[in-house]
Formats: sequence, structure tokens, C-alpha cells
Amino acid sequence: MHYMKSIYWFAIGTVLLYGAGFKPFDSKPYLTPTASPTNSIYINWNSEKQESTIVAFGSTPELEDTVRVVGVRYHHHVILDSLDSGTGYFYRVLPQGDIKTFKTFPEHSDSFSFIVFGDTRGDSIVHQSVIDRVATRDIEFLVHTGDLVLDGDDTDNWRTFFNVEDTLLQHKHFIPALGNHEKPYWPYDTLFALPDSEFYYSVRYGNVSFVVLNTEGDIHGFQKDWLVDRLRSVRDDESIDWLFVIFHRPAYSAGRYVDREHIREAWSSLLEKYKVDIVFAGHDHNYQRTKKINGVTYIITGGGSAVLYGVEDVDWLARGESDYHFCLVQIEGKRLIMRAMKPDGTVFDMLVMEK
Repeated sequence: MHYMKSIYWFAIGTVLLYGAGFKPFDSKPYLTPTASPTNSIYINWNSEKQESTIVAFGSTPELEDTVRVVGVRYHHHVILDSLDSGTGYFYRVLPQGDIKTFKTFPEHSDSFSFIVFGDTRGDSIVHQSVIDRVATRDIEFLVHTGDLVLDGDDTDNWRTFFNVEDTLLQHKHFIPALGNHEKPYWPYDTLFALPDSEFYYSVRYGNVSFVVLNTEGDIHGFQKDWLVDRLRSVRDDESIDWLFVIFHRPAYSAGRYVDREHIREAWSSLLEKYKVDIVFAGHDHNYQRTKKINGVTYIITGGGSAVLYGVEDVDWLARGESDYHFCLVQIEGKRLIMRAMKPDGTVFDMLVMEK
């Protein structure tokens, strides 16, 4: 059955929106999760000129259904809802887009893989080499620890980011954390539709819960209250085996950014209390994995392409490496295997955790 939905989307006036920095640009579509990713998804894209926002989609390449957002705009966000969980779909941005595919998150799953990486704000050739290696892995989604770009107010930075990553982001959900280099932050907020407050939010896939935090704003107040509620809710759900927290500035670092006491004071006691399995961060341009600190493993994965920083030898560090990389995380029920991998495919660190 064919039908068209009309969705009303709030748009900020262009006079207020654009100054001397960030400008509209063209991009291919990219996928982000909604608050209910088992039965809905955000399709996002950008256009240099104001255009209509229309997506055709369906369970076959015939694309039986269409969603249209009223009006014209530069930055497009469409939510496709009433979808079946764990199901593959076809979609196309109209009028000129190619047919692409995506898959909704399953209601139940305990066997899957995903990527965690960060600090892709540097050399686009290195960035491309990282993405090319990621593309060879069978993954469900990508998690980014922040500093997607060098300057959040620079259109060319964002254009380059999406040009490098679009082969993956047109098909795989993208789960980003806000980094300090996304400043002034409103372009990031404009480009990505995400759950909850968007700057901090949570996503669940199968038996794993991800809690994404914002180290660039108030780490106390509303965000900390929300964090307590979120962690408590996750730990009350017996169907969730793994709990990961993602944010940009690390709580512990043996690299260039060693003093992050304010992050530890705000959040670490909560991460320990609610038995977070792994905290993934970026900001330091290297790889670091701590020994368990009060039960929590902290991993810095900031080797997406920014200029590399060294790693000091400290007693709480299990492994440090100054190299470009990403982390491939494989979930097998109550067993986790994490491999830190260079763009040439070399695995230089491996972590196995059992529940």
C-alpha cells in the first residue's frame, strides 16, 4: 500500500542561522538513532540550496511509502516510524538520490559487532584509511568519541567529514559524542538529529546500553541528574548485560591531557556504583586502556586522524599506543572481545571480558 505522510518540522530563519562561518552544503544522507531505534530511524542530509525534504522507503526497492516534511530547508531530518524491528529497508532521498539500505535495531540480540573511534579532525587521507578498514568489518553501527571536525563553524570541515564517511553512514547508524572542536556547537546540533537532549542521550542495541555524555557543558546539574536516572534504569533491566558510557574528554589519561579531575569528581563514583563496564573517550590523540579502576575500564580511542600524541608509562595503564586506529567491539552474549586495530589491519591490543 502506498501513502504519503506529512511531518511538520520546526525551521530556524536563515537570517538568524547563518553568519560569517558555517554555511549550507551538500551531503549524502546519514543515519542516526531515534529514542526508539527498533521501530524508527532518522534520515539526515544537507543541501546547499533550500530544497524539499522527501524520503521514499519500503521493504523492497519499489519503495512503497513516502514521507514529506512541509516546507523547504537546508538541513533535512526525517523520522521514519512504525517500522519492524531487526528488519532491512530500502530508502531514497527524492528527487535525485540513489537507493540505499538500512536495518532497524532488533528487539533482542546478544551477538553483534560495532566500531568505536574518535578525533577524526585531522588528515583526511588518514581518516579515509581508517574508514576504509572499518568498511571491511561486519558491523551494525559506529560510535564516535568526539572531535568529528577541527572547527565546528567551518563548512569545509563538515563537508570533508561527510565525504569521507558517507559510504558507511548511508547504511549504518551513527552515534556521536560532542567534542570541544565542534564549538560553537550549534552547527553540530543542526546537523544531527539524536534522542533525548541530543547533547547527552542513550541508545540500546540488544543486550547493550550506551550512555552518551557531554563534557563541553555543565557536567553537573540536569545532565548529572539525568545520568543517575539513566544508569539506575539500565541496571534495573535484567535483559541488559553490558553498559558502556561515551564522552569526549577522558576521566583518566596518561597522555597530553592528564588533568581531568573535574570529570572524575562529577561522574566516576556513579560509573563505579552502577558497574559501568567500559568508558570510551577521545580528546587525547592516541590509544589508552586502563586496568580496572574501581571496577571500571577506561579506554581512550582518539586515533581517527588528528595529529598523534605520546603516552606516558603509568602504573594504572594496561596498554598505550600512539597510532591511528579504531576499536572493534564484538559482543557474544555475556562475552566481549575488543580489538584495537590500525588502518592496515594490525591488531595491537585485545581485551576479553566475561560476565
